[in-house]
Amino acid sequence: MTTAVDIASATDPLWHRLLSGEIKPSYRCLALRILMIRLSHAYQDGSAEKATIIDELRNFFRDNARFAGPDYDTIAEASAR
Repeated sequence: MTTAVDIASATDPLWHRLLSGEIKPSYRCLALRILMIRLSHAYQDGSAEKATIIDELRNFFRDNARFAGPDYDTIAEASAR
């Protein structure tokens, strides 16, 4: 069984706000916590292309919607504020 999550487009400001540290939601999913540490550092220090980092994070949510969907919802809510 898979769960669908309506993931924001790669151009949505949500990704910049999240990866830059402007918003800092808490995560239930340990895998996401670990991934966010790595991706946030790469995003902020410029060691990788920002588009590539955003794609990796979006793919994580797409591929792991069953257990990461609630965390994505938390991120979307935090970004809307």
